[in-house]
Amino acid sequence: MSQRTWVCISCRKSYRRSQDVPSLNCPMCRSDCEYVHWKIRIPSPKHPKLWERFWEKYRAEKALLAAFNRGELREVVSLELLNTVLQPTPLA
Repeated sequence: MSQRTWVCISCRKSYRRSQDVPSLNCPMCRSDCEYVHWKIRIPSPKHPKLWERFWEKYRAEKALLAAFNRGELREVVSLELLNTVLQPTPLA
């Protein structure tokens, strides 16, 4: 069975777990881990500035994706990290 990558942002540790796991708490600090798609390259935690910028951008893109799924976006949005373009349907 395939695995998913989960990352604890505060501990800067990544974990591989079965894809059946719906969520994961960090074994070290018990905070929620973030699921990351396997095609996304995560910067090394040894580079704190890159690490922080990546997670800031990743969370912003996930928030835009959630807003799109709720029907709140009115313009075309390109998500660089998630490699997709969101095009809302025109209102009738």
